[in-house]
Amino acid sequence: MVTKSKPTTKEQSVLKQIDQLNQMSTRDLHQKWQDLFGTDPGKLGRQYMIRRLAYRLQELVYGGLSRKARKQFKELTEVTKAKTKASQVTNLQVGTRLVREWHGQKYETIVQENGYLHGGKTYRSLSAVARAITGRHCGGRRFFGLKPGEKRRQRQ
Repeated sequence: MVTKSKPTTKEQSVLKQIDQLNQMSTRDLHQKWQDLFGTDPGKLGRQYMIRRLAYRLQELVYGGLSRKARKQFKELTEVTKAKTKASQVTNLQVGTRLVREWHGQKYETIVQENGYLHGGKTYRSLSAVARAITGRHCGGRRFFGLKPGEKRRQRQ
């Protein structure tokens, strides 16, 4: 049988501060973020700020990750990023023209070595081109009918 010990004064203080985060206005959360991180949170969502601030409060009282854990985490994220980038290659040759009709208007994008040329402007990703066309965020490959990892089916 596991028995819970009574929280220490330090633990009670952290729990109280975390509880207060839920009662704060968004403006107060922004100020708390500024105090704890020294940066402007920008347009982060309220719930994300609360969770991140709660973690930071605990980190300041109990300590953060060890150097070894931070190093392992960094190595894992680098491997994950490399795999993600490799899986997202579009395999489009330079000069390929992507044509898409959107709301009755025809749009053409040309694959370049350094990005995608659309409307006289170079974009870093197909998603950025799709955003320029639609005015909202959407997946570029899907917008242009390209789906990574899928082979196009031959019509029979």
